[in-house]
Amino acid sequence: MTTIKPVNNELNDLVKTVLYRTIVNQISEKYSVMDGFINNLTSDINEISNVVGQLNRDSARGYDIGTSLDTLGFQKDTMTLDKNFFVKQKDTYLKKIYKDLFKYTEGIIDKCIEIENNPMDLSDSDMKKNKFSGAREYDEDESVTYVMSDVFALLSVTERNLFELSSDIATFSERISAAENNEKRGFSVGNLILNLKEQQSSLTFAFKSYCARLEQFLKENYKFSTRCVKRIEMISSEIVTDEELAQLEKDAAEAEKAKNQDTQNVDDNGDPNGDSNADSNADDGNPSS
Repeated sequence: MTTIKPVNNELNDLVKTVLYRTIVNQISEKYSVMDGFINNLTSDINEISNVVGQLNRDSARGYDIGTSLDTLGFQKDTMTLDKNFFVKQKDTYLKKIYKDLFKYTEGIIDKCIEIENNPMDLSDSDMKKNKFSGAREYDEDESVTYVMSDVFALLSVTERNLFELSSDIATFSERISAAENNEKRGFSVGNLILNLKEQQSSLTFAFKSYCARLEQFLKENYKFSTRCVKRIEMISSEIVTDEELAQLEKDAAEAEKAKNQDTQNVDDNGDPNGDSNADSNADDGNPSS
């Protein structure tokens, strides 16, 4: 018969799974936007190559193209550096967030292993491996990269182990009650009750700290992803497509039209601070001074 583990509802309520996933979804959206800007940079770099190719053909026909090849070459080089930087930065960041979350989860698992039932007498390393089931093991190798789906999978493992730790902590109440009852019956239990209560208190404090740190960790990473997107957005807007240029010109024309219309309305209605007030005063019989 399977033993149902005790559940500590108070501690379980501290595991804000909906909030965690909302924040990770927001981070994922930011990096999807970043991918879009990286693709824009790649497209812009290719467009520069096309312009350079046309200029080379014009030069061969005798047109004076001045220093355009030099300036375009410099622009292409700097944009290529920017693109490579952001690609590397994204890979580095995703590896960092995965590493930090992995180490954080490892700490939770270590706490679980301290007091968890081990009927098969598994080694700590085997128990840890089982508890990380569903997540990739973190690898320091620079060639190993991680994606947001890896972060989501690891977050599920983190949440699962938090709930397991909560259940483990709940087992202390039963043992403390049993020890107190034995003491009342005359058994010399020594410092058993005190030790159990201290251990329960220590694990409870650690659990609450894990939950608070996880929320803060995810929020800080969301802020960082937002800053990354803003930086690459500014750089990727250096060159616009023909469609974007047409839209910019259309918006400018509409803004100018609206401005001219406002000016025309003022002219048609007269100056509200001008002669219309003087005429009104005259009609009322007020003397001018």
